[in-house]
Parts: sequence; structure tokens; C-alpha cells
Amino acid sequence: MLKQMQIQAPAKINLFLKVLKRREDGYHNIISLFRKIGLYDNLSITIEPAAFFSCTISGSFIFPDEDNLIWKAAEIFSHHIQHPLSFTITCKKNIPEGSGLGGGSSDAAATLIAANELAGSPYSKYELKSLSEELGSDIPFFMDDSSTALITGRGEIIRPILNTDNNYWLVIVYPGFNISSGEAYKRLNTYNDSYTKIIDNSKHVTMLSEFLCSQMLQPPDLWEFGNDFEKVLLDEYPVYKAIKEQLVRSDALFTLLTGSGSAYYGIFENKTAAKKAATSLSFQFPASHQIMLCQY
Repeated sequence: MLKQMQIQAPAKINLFLKVLKRREDGYHNIISLFRKIGLYDNLSITIEPAAFFSCTISGSFIFPDEDNLIWKAAEIFSHHIQHPLSFTITCKKNIPEGSGLGGGSSDAAATLIAANELAGSPYSKYELKSLSEELGSDIPFFMDDSSTALITGRGEIIRPILNTDNNYWLVIVYPGFNISSGEAYKRLNTYNDSYTKIIDNSKHVTMLSEFLCSQMLQPPDLWEFGNDFEKVLLDEYPVYKAIKEQLVRSDALFTLLTGSGSAYYGIFENKTAAKKAATSLSFQFPASHQIMLCQY
């Protein structure tokens, strides 16, 4: 029987990101604060029983289907359920690729969630989250119900944080280019080896985690948050300094690079302030810079 579902896949921003040591599995341990935001990809997912797995994806992607996390999520679900499925998926992309906003990971999570529901919910939330860990580090967060969370491990350890301040608005600037996570980590590793000594032990992680959770009780203009990648990329890409300066001049409460780039955002008191800032930014930067306005 043919089954279809529409589902939204939210973007995320990093409010804080500290990269720790590289693990034996090739991933890095991190300490981060993730926040789902009001920017979405829209997916339409159809599944039907088949003799063998197949997945057809329609959308504005710049790489083959087999390299798409949507395809990989569909494949792993079909493999684990042990009933071959044929997927037809349409994805309307609103989250720029390679922007650090988690669009690919969120799309994969949405695919798993929809496939599970359409197949009659053979997996519990916990089982589905475990399945998602095989695909990527950010995906478990998008499987979780929390809107804001402290993230540790390689991304799979999620501690929800109660955050009721939903009246803020965001201005997000995508500078017209993407940054490969792999390349960003290589640059960061070089920077860390040259300039810093990374402290990575359970006591340090616990102390920093508690500090971050306490900071979330403060308004954004009092946050003492940062992103390790910003330290590296601001020197390499001068456009970030210009974006940051313009956001600050526009009365942003807080600004930061998200993920390993390339998007940069500012948090504003309300929609009116954010719209004014977005208009100002649109005059300051070329059309290749995508300026997005959404709820925090």
C-alpha cells in the first residue's frame, strides 16, 4: 500500500561550540549548545513495499542521491526493518547546504521519523535515535523532542535545557559559499596544535557543562558563549568581520558563527528589530549573500 507524509525539518544554530580531542572512531568529542529554530526544509515522503530498496529524491541538491543523508537514512531504515521499501522523496530546501545550520542532518532525521510512522512505528524513539547515530553526529539531536540542548560526546549525548524565551528573532547571513566540515576541522586541528592546549577530561566537561546551563538562564546579551571555529575562520574570511560588525551596529543581542560555518547569525529582541537589521544588511552585502529572518 502506498503511504505518504509531509514533514518539516528544522534548522539549528550553535549557541556555543567547543571542540575537544579526536576519538579513535575519527569523530571529535564536543561540548555544544544546540537550538532548533524557525527555518525549515519541507519534505514529502512516500513509501511502498518493493522487491528491493530504492530511493528517488527530488530537490535542489548539488550531489548524487547516494551521497545525500536523506538517501542514507532511507537505506538504513529499509535495511534494518528487513522489508525492502521504495522511497520517493521531494525536499524543498530552505536551509542552505554547507552552512552549519544542520539542514542535511535534519532532513535525515525527518526521513527516519516519517518512514517509521508510515511503516507502523516498528521502532521506539530510543531505537530510532540509536539508528540515527550510525548516520552522523548531529542527527540524534533532530530526533529528540527538545528545542534547546546541551550536546556532548560526539553529538549523541543530549541533555535538554528548558528555555522559554521564544520571543527573540534571528537574522542569519549565508555568505554565498559553504565550508566543508572536514576542511574546517583540519584548520581547527592545526590552530589547536599551534596555539592552544585542549583540556578534555570528565571534570572539565562537567564544570563547563554546568556553566553553560547556568548561562542559559541569562538574557542573550549577557551570554559568554563562543565557537572554536569562529576563531579560525574570522581571520581566513574577512567577510565574517564585516557581517559581525553590521549585526552589532544593528543592535543584535548576540552574534556567532554556527557550526563549522558558513552561516553567521544575530539574535534580536523582537521581529521588528530583526527585520530592520535584515533590511540594513541587504543594502550592505551583495545578492550572493542570503539573508534569512526567522524566529529563535
